Amino acid sequence: MTISLGRASAVILYRIVDGKYRVFMTKRSLAVISFPGFWVFPGGKENVEDCVIADSWAQTPRLNLFIHQQEFQNTMAPDFLKLMGLVPSLETHVPFGPHDWNCLMITALRELWEETGIAYSLPALPQEERYQVQQALLTGESLLQLMTQYHFGLNWADIRAIGRITTPNLGEHTRRFDTAFFMVPQQDSQTMHLSPEVAETQWIDPQQALDHYGAALPIPTRYILMQLQQKFLGEIVS
Repeated sequence: MTISLGRASAVILYRIVDGKYRVFMTKRSLAVISFPGFWVFPGGKENVEDCVIADSWAQTPRLNLFIHQQEFQNTMAPDFLKLMGLVPSLETHVPFGPHDWNCLMITALRELWEETGIAYSLPALPQEERYQVQQALLTGESLLQLMTQYHFGLNWADIRAIGRITTPNLGEHTRRFDTAFFMVPQQDSQTMHLSPEVAETQWIDPQQALDHYGAALPIPTRYILMQLQQKFLGEIVS
């Protein structure tokens, strides 16, 4: 049986607090199918339209790729063995090109807006319009049409790609995604409106997230927090 491999994005917002950086995490609602009750970074599946929007972009996000599939699977092998009873074999995938990163960057910014109401738009929209766009996205309306209706583009200037993780093959019932990860600094203190998928949010130090959430972290999220904890912020955003 061929296992479907979709594409997805996740975005890590960060900010500086007392000289240390915090990352933004969301707790998944118990009503969702994927990782109910788990703490994750905002994100979701790619839409076909994301690439349509990306086709009009002249530049790609800056790349600072320190998340790697082989290192992920090697580092997290004990976790896979404990939870799944096996260590998945390493697969090789074609590297993303500039257009892939562009498409998935749109996915990341769209999903962030849908789930939290945090909008990286250009120009910045008033709170009421940000909320209206979010509600329209949640009902399945076209982001491209909303960009025309509300006269905005997406502000990608400070976003950077940090890597990619593909869900390992753990059997024919595995829901698999080829997920791109991005980081972006907190833009401003926008009022959040959480979607039904999100139960809670928190700004937290990566090590504290590892200590406090433990088993409520999916394996890829745990790995990324470990990488963030080991690096200085200057290394990540330089």
